[in-house]
Amino acid sequence: MRLLKTILSFSLILTTLIFAQDPEEVLQTAETQRASGDFEGAEASLKQLLSVDPSFAPAHIGLSKLALHKGDLKKANEHSNTAVQMDEDFRDWSKQLDGIRIGIQNGTQAVKRGQFPEAVTEFEKILQNFPYFSEAYFYIGLTKFREKNLDGAATNWGKALELYPKHRKARKGLNNITKQYLNNGNKAYKTGNLDKALTYYQQALKYDDSFYLAYFQIGVIEKKQGNSNRAIENFLKVLELKPEYDKAWFTLGVAYEVDDKLTEAEEAYLKAIEINTGYTKAYGNLGKIYTDEGKYDEALSLLNTAIQIDPEYADGYMRIGFVHVAQNNPEEAIANLEIAASINERNYNLWFSLAEQYNVVGKWDDAINAALKCKDLKKSFGGSWYQMGIGEMGKKNKTRARKYFEEARKDRSWRKLAERKIDEINNPAKYAK
Repeated sequence: MRLLKTILSFSLILTTLIFAQDPEEVLQTAETQRASGDFEGAEASLKQLLSVDPSFAPAHIGLSKLALHKGDLKKANEHSNTAVQMDEDFRDWSKQLDGIRIGIQNGTQAVKRGQFPEAVTEFEKILQNFPYFSEAYFYIGLTKFREKNLDGAATNWGKALELYPKHRKARKGLNNITKQYLNNGNKAYKTGNLDKALTYYQQALKYDDSFYLAYFQIGVIEKKQGNSNRAIENFLKVLELKPEYDKAWFTLGVAYEVDDKLTEAEEAYLKAIEINTGYTKAYGNLGKIYTDEGKYDEALSLLNTAIQIDPEYADGYMRIGFVHVAQNNPEEAIANLEIAASINERNYNLWFSLAEQYNVVGKWDDAINAALKCKDLKKSFGGSWYQMGIGEMGKKNKTRARKYFEEARKDRSWRKLAERKIDEINNPAKYAK
């Protein structure tokens, strides 16, 4: 009973406070809220008035204007009719809504006849009297779209969303256009026209600055062009808009890794894995970092997880091989590198590493064959010629070995090593133990 008395007392106090407010002041507050885009606040204020006096017609007119702002003419009419039933003085508002309905009807009929300028004129007439009617901008956008004027359509759908951010049809229409720009950009990207691709992506953002996929693609291009800071900036923008986008975390990690910001790269890869536990490439790249840092057990754990998720993940086997190379386990290295090569035959670095490990264990012919495949994939790479030379030296074929080392020395990165081997062939006594 005490609790019931407390509740009743509180209700009485609340009712008294509401009645104490001037209804006109509440109406004005609701109007200010609507005009500023606080639609929930405006609705709450108007319903507060109706909770005190359900027959207060001006509150229904306020709800009618609110519905009109949201582009819902049907709902606006419903509240208007209720207000008129309560008070005939609001009949004029109802007639104004009829004028909007007729204007829309005239405009849509003009569109059907292909009279696009006439249709736009009809919708613009509505906006002259009701500049907050978001649906009018939607119809102008739809007319522009029928004219195949994508810029005009996007501009007007954007205006509709400025008036009412939750305008579902305008959002859907604008999304369709931004996706078209994205698709056009992707086509240009695939053909290698990066400038054209950037133009399309930026055009998409012009009409929707929350379109995260456009930022992502811009980031990819910036990374490809070596602009890592701008790439990272765009990836961070993607994650600001869509924090659970695992691909953005992964690509951000790649960008950080290129800049040798390994701590940040690790965090990004771990976040990608947290979001998507099956993200094999994230396991692979993180495993590579741990290998470079000498954290071999952690690296093997990650890489073994990756190949369990995807038994055809060639880079996973390759990187496991690299861990064993770092640990001086050539047989284990070869076993994993061979699996990787059987899955992906197009990685020259894989064949180089395999040739190197074959030479370590004295499998000279296997080393030469692996090095030949490396050479076929990247002819200018001195490492393949060098490993072929090592293999021929192992077979005691100094003439052929010298020839291969001569080829290796043409690559500046391998020049000193190749010259030392040539000197070793020419002056064996100098290197005799």
